[in-house]
Amino acid sequence: MLILLCCTAGLAVYYAIFAVLLTFSKRGRYQERLEALLEQNDQTNQDRPPLGIKEINQIVIKNVSKIFASRSVVSKIQQQLLQAGIPLKAEEYVSICFGLIILLPILVYLLSHNFWLTVITIIVGAILPGIYVNHQKEVRMQLLNQQLGDALVIMANALRAGFGFQQAMDSVRKELPPPISAEFSWTLREMNLGFSTEVALESLSARVQSDDLDMVVTGIIIQRQVGGNLAQVLDNISSTIRERARIQREVKVLTAQGKLSGILIALLPLFLIAALLVLNPEYFNVLISDSRGIIMLIVAGVLEIVGFVVIRRLTNIDF
Repeated sequence: MLILLCCTAGLAVYYAIFAVLLTFSKRGRYQERLEALLEQNDQTNQDRPPLGIKEINQIVIKNVSKIFASRSVVSKIQQQLLQAGIPLKAEEYVSICFGLIILLPILVYLLSHNFWLTVITIIVGAILPGIYVNHQKEVRMQLLNQQLGDALVIMANALRAGFGFQQAMDSVRKELPPPISAEFSWTLREMNLGFSTEVALESLSARVQSDDLDMVVTGIIIQRQVGGNLAQVLDNISSTIRERARIQREVKVLTAQGKLSGILIALLPLFLIAALLVLNPEYFNVLISDSRGIIMLIVAGVLEIVGFVVIRRLTNIDF
């Protein structure tokens, strides 16, 4: 374990030194100057002012994330963070995950000298950020879907009062709180920058990834192509979304007990194993030192997974 710990610490120090070298390398400075020239052709090249501590930290974090994640992975992570409403850059998120997976277990082992507690810390550090992001994404999605019905009513009333489509969207931005006001503000900004209404709405749908919002965007685009009363279309969609949300709430209440039972049944053995490994590892060593204990653990793990999947399939109802 000591050898593994030394190797992990050495690897972390190596990557940190490599990121610092990338930060202060001339190649990165030249690349940034070239990008500045491409973006602002009318400005003359001037010497960069000295970097502050905040800027140095941001560049170091960005270089660390480049080591552990490719550009495509970083773009996907950034999309997930935007959908979750978390005000972090993908580079910062990758750096936090790096600290939870490598640096935090090293600190835990140095303080406790418990191998199994270190292993549990690594597992928790690898799983916890993803769980948090998915939870925030689900909460934000539910809140946005709840606000969507009111937003459509506001837009329909604004259209009946003689406002244009962009003015109706601006009314939603002013009247309703985030997250829907933030998403509509982003879409209006794209329209003001020259994007067509169809392209901006499709970008909104791809960014949010909500079935209810997809229905709204599809209805608006069809109306703009074939004509019709947009206010009436929005009222009909709003009624459909409200009724769908009511049914979803009823189904969620009826299936909540089954979902909670499945989660508790799946997590209870894991918590017991973690408690035994931390408090008294000798009780659990019998299962991993004897071939019969290993077989029992494998069978129990497979049955746990099968039971959890069956309960999830029984309680998940698609609309």
